[in-house]
Amino acid sequence: MDFLQIISDLVLKNFGAVFPVMAVLTRISVFIFLLPGLGENAIPTRVRLVTALLITVLIIPFVGIDATIKDTQWNVSTMVAVIAFEGFYGFVLGFGLRLMVFGLQIAGSIISQNLSLTQVFGGGMTSEPNTTISTILMLGGVTLLLTLDMHTKAVGLLVRSYEIFPLASTPVFEDTVYWVAQKTVGVFSFAVTLALPLLVFNFIYNLMLGFVNKAMPQLMVSFVGMPFVTGAGIILLALSISGILTVWLNTYDTHMAEMF
Repeated sequence: MDFLQIISDLVLKNFGAVFPVMAVLTRISVFIFLLPGLGENAIPTRVRLVTALLITVLIIPFVGIDATIKDTQWNVSTMVAVIAFEGFYGFVLGFGLRLMVFGLQIAGSIISQNLSLTQVFGGGMTSEPNTTISTILMLGGVTLLLTLDMHTKAVGLLVRSYEIFPLASTPVFEDTVYWVAQKTVGVFSFAVTLALPLLVFNFIYNLMLGFVNKAMPQLMVSFVGMPFVTGAGIILLALSISGILTVWLNTYDTHMAEMF
């Protein structure tokens, strides 16, 4: 208890220097909890929190906590506003990168729909259940990100954010909401593009099946069509999944470079 009292007195005496560090930690922790790879549910919360603390220690020299911020007389309303704004910045940055993983999730759902496998659900990387194909795509994409050190580039992106959104600054909500809306629409259209090979295959096959049904009404097309479209679709997915993930990874890198 004496140790805690000493720490408490030390923090209160130097609160002008401690609070900016707390604000930086707020932005970084929200960003880390949303970052693809480090922010997955499979990683324990304590590990993610310790990672945020370590990154805070590393990037504090680059943030630019000048004497003006340190000498500011912080009151309760100002501190609440700064913490809220820093959390908002971290959420926007993390959500901007998390959108690309959502793109894989949407693409996997579209592919599952075309292969008649939407009823196959299981535990995935998110809190809600996903189709098996969505889980495979998300797991493959996140594994590629960590293997190619994209999470370190994301930390560099976080450092750059302090040049665009300085510490204790007020965000421009109109521009931010517009940016998020545009990115969301772009990611959805990109997800449809990733699933395009399976969409084209399913369209052509059902078109041919319609002609066969017209020529032979007595044929039970559902018994013939469903197993074939599932089996052939799985083979086509196995052949195209490497290309899907490669295109996604290149787009993720471009998306990260154009965040600002």
